[in-house]
Amino acid sequence: MSPGTPRRSVLARVWMPLVAVVALSLGALSMWKVHQMSAPGPVLTVNPPQAPEQFNPKKLTYEVFGAAGDSALISYVDISGHPHTVEPDSLPWNYDESTMLSVVSGSISVQVHGDFVGCRILVDDVIRDEHTNTHANADITCRVKSA
Repeated sequence: MSPGTPRRSVLARVWMPLVAVVALSLGALSMWKVHQMSAPGPVLTVNPPQAPEQFNPKKLTYEVFGAAGDSALISYVDISGHPHTVEPDSLPWNYDESTMLSVVSGSISVQVHGDFVGCRILVDDVIRDEHTNTHANADITCRVKSA
């Protein structure tokens, strides 16, 4: 036997487990590095909810005026967007509604059997639209798209 034979037999028995240990070590190191790179960043603190700014309810007012005693056919849209029709026995006529919405819109159409009619839409007691009409069987429309 030659002097290199015992070393070769040890090397022949150890090289396979040694390669496995090195491969597993490199794999574990790589997985640890990937895990570090994909970890989420620090958690930012979240401010507690802020109180909403104070908001006053909006008031929508429809007003219809004309010759005293004239009957009318009035069609209007309420704050929720639902249409309504009323036939008051005499003018003037008005309708109020309040909401917590930040924006309101309104529309009203009027027909009378007389020769004068007017309509007015107020939001928070400020006139937003006003029209009048004078002719036989007068009709008029007032509209506020956004207030």
